[in-house]
Amino acid sequence: MFHLTVEQIVFMFFFFSVSGWAGETIMESIVRKRFVSKGVFKGPYVPVHGVGAFAVYAACAPLKAYPVLVFLAGVVLCTAVEYIAALFLEKVFHIRGWDYDTYPFTKWCHYKKRIALTTSLFFGLIAFGSIYFYWDAGVLLTRLIGADALAVVDIVFAVVFLTDAAATSVKCIRNTLAGIPNKTIGLE
Repeated sequence: MFHLTVEQIVFMFFFFSVSGWAGETIMESIVRKRFVSKGVFKGPYVPVHGVGAFAVYAACAPLKAYPVLVFLAGVVLCTAVEYIAALFLEKVFHIRGWDYDTYPFTKWCHYKKRIALTTSLFFGLIAFGSIYFYWDAGVLLTRLIGADALAVVDIVFAVVFLTDAAATSVKCIRNTLAGIPNKTIGLE
């Protein structure tokens, strides 16, 4: 479906996870007027962006000849992925990853603080940019890195990420068992 090697798929997941973290961190830091590292983990990645990128590519690449449909499908798909991620974080780790009631541009149009109309429209733009530019840029980067180096990069990313994910999961579970609330990410 993607015509990518396993190494390219792993890299693309981290490529979108890291660039999603960077975009969210920049936007959150501007809104809060201080540096805010977004995401559940210590490292600079937000895995929901990696998952979302593959979902968007799978659903929207066949629609590439229809830009309006790419935008609309991106709105719906990314909003669904965000809502599912919010529920997962809340139910499994007792973490609120974001709270759309705290932003001036989403305060009036959110649903249960998990998704917001303005953000969903922004997701449509991101999906549009991903389909027409960013996905291809990521694939080009994998080719420039080369197969052997890409395998090493993937292993390093995977080890760091899995170590971080395990430590974060243990911390959240311990906090929950001890009755200590896990904070809303970036809002503490």
